[in-house]
Amino acid sequence: MRRLGLLLFMVPWLLLPARAADRSVRLVDDEWLSGRSGQAELLILDVREPQAYQQGHLPGAVNLPVNSIFGLDPRSDLMAPTSTIQRVFSTAGIDVSQQLVVYDSGTFIDAARLIWILEVHGHARVALKNGGYESWLANGKAISFEASQPQARRFIPTADPQRIASKLSTRLAIDNPEVVLIDARTPEEFAGEVSGAKRFGHIPTAINIPWDANYERVDGQPKLKPLSELRALYAGIGQNKRIITYCNRGKQSALTYFVLRQLGYAAAAYGGSWFEWSNDPALPIERDGDGAH
Repeated sequence: MRRLGLLLFMVPWLLLPARAADRSVRLVDDEWLSGRSGQAELLILDVREPQAYQQGHLPGAVNLPVNSIFGLDPRSDLMAPTSTIQRVFSTAGIDVSQQLVVYDSGTFIDAARLIWILEVHGHARVALKNGGYESWLANGKAISFEASQPQARRFIPTADPQRIASKLSTRLAIDNPEVVLIDARTPEEFAGEVSGAKRFGHIPTAINIPWDANYERVDGQPKLKPLSELRALYAGIGQNKRIITYCNRGKQSALTYFVLRQLGYAAAAYGGSWFEWSNDPALPIERDGDGAH
């Protein structure tokens, strides 16, 4: 039961009706956060590496490097056992009652990945800070060099099977018209022109919406696109569909997962992604012009 029995839940997820995302606070900006700094039940999490955190961070932010909740090489793309995640979250002062705000350098993907892990383990009140640390600095907000020492709490994980997909549930999704697979890699990777894995192409039936189509740079700062533009980006997918996102190792597609949740879709992320899938010769792949094989 190292992963809280998550594998037992992933396949039944395909049989459940699509469920709308909750409407809690999910995306905040610098003004929202600076106006609430110091609130007792607000916890700010900085997912950058300790060296970057020590060079300056948001006041009161707790350093929780995203790599601390993933496995060791060669499977550093897969989440750590639930016992490790519970220990790391508890030490960081996290419990399920708080409003969490997560930020990274401004690339979005590390913060989104932590948000995905938190939601998989049952935390429902998690928001992404738009623009990350980069926009905070650019907007002249105060920073701190003093490491925050959180008071440990007891994080009790509760698996949410609707947030995670496995190799098996992704394989079953190929034949399920109620599930849409979104490949968040580049068009070249999707087409099979390049690949960092053993095989080239994509999972059959998947559609390609690159992860970086979700954001833009505004006045030099990284920002998620407005909701109207994001809705247009995913307009071809019915709100009643269930969605599985994947990329190469699960990082970029975590942002796609976050955006889909923000738009109200029932989304899950396939953590093993293309590197796990394509390195298994028993699983089908599709390459532009070649068809599935």
